[in-house]
Amino acid sequence: MSLENPSTSPQRYLRIIDIGTCIGCGACEAACDFIHEGKPYIKVYRTSLGLEIPVSCLHCAKAPCIDVCPTGAMTRDKEGAVYVIPSKCIGCMACLYACPFGIPQLDKALRISTKCDLCSDQRKKGLEPGCSSLCPTGAIVYSAEPVVFDIAKKKTAESWAKARYESLK
Repeated sequence: MSLENPSTSPQRYLRIIDIGTCIGCGACEAACDFIHEGKPYIKVYRTSLGLEIPVSCLHCAKAPCIDVCPTGAMTRDKEGAVYVIPSKCIGCMACLYACPFGIPQLDKALRISTKCDLCSDQRKKGLEPGCSSLCPTGAIVYSAEPVVFDIAKKKTAESWAKARYESLK
């Protein structure tokens, strides 16, 4: 599927994680852990600065994991989420090595690659991914591409305004 021509493509959705708003509470990880029965695809890491930062698949517009998959198991759904077709995966982990963030994991029992699919089952029911729906600060936003870009621009404007205000003090 090509996402190049917006007039023929279904609406693309994005998820962003606003690190400036995130409080590192772990609600996103707990929701993902519950939904995926003990296999969370978003993980909160404690950094050397003492900040708690959630890390998950970015569902890249030009996803290297899709490009290198020799069987076509790594693919994209109509809304833009990158996911694995288990029956096609041979567990070679080319996707892991191609991902600049090391996101795909090998399910050792099934010998296939696994990763965040933006809660595909939830989205089929008209719900948003668990991580974004349960984020208490709204730091994880999942919405249509234009809405997400607008939110990002407003957050940038707010950040710049605060920086300018602080410099005037």
